[in-house]
Amino acid sequence: MKIKNNKGYSLIELIIVLAIIAIVSTMSLLSINVLFSAKVKADSQTFNSEVGLIKADRYSEPVDLSGNKIPGAYYALRIYRHSDNRVYVQKCAYNPVADVFITSNIDKRNDGRGLKLTSYTSVSYAEQKTGTVVDITGTGEAYVVYDKDGTIHLHTSGSKYYGAGKFMFKKRNGDIVANVYVRGNGSHNVR
Repeated sequence: MKIKNNKGYSLIELIIVLAIIAIVSTMSLLSINVLFSAKVKADSQTFNSEVGLIKADRYSEPVDLSGNKIPGAYYALRIYRHSDNRVYVQKCAYNPVADVFITSNIDKRNDGRGLKLTSYTSVSYAEQKTGTVVDITGTGEAYVVYDKDGTIHLHTSGSKYYGAGKFMFKKRNGDIVANVYVRGNGSHNVR
């Protein structure tokens, strides 16, 4: 009976295996990064679509979930971070006379919180008129309100920011993936 003399792996074989593991790990990290970027980009396009819907609704009088009209108000769009640490896009109403936003009992999605964006997304808003940048975190929020003529209602007061500006959609690490531009003339697009 002959016994084989097994000396183990050579150094070259070990280096090749480690190189393959490194390549596969790098490719998986890149694909995860691309996936996160795609989700954030999709959120920016969703937000842009919601802005378009608010613009289309500028002639109609807001109605709450019970079917009651809110006289003198306009439909508006609110983007904010909820206490569950997720960013939401909520349809709401704006009363220009009292300069107040009505955020409850308007949007039926997600128990009234609005449309939930993915957990990979964070948003900042740069107000066009003043250049003020607001991170949509905690108490920071921004609104989009269209006047009846199709232009953006411009105003900044205290911690409420609304009007024309740039909404920066970022991954959690802070890298900007897409910008949604809402201009004073009412046009909006994603870049």
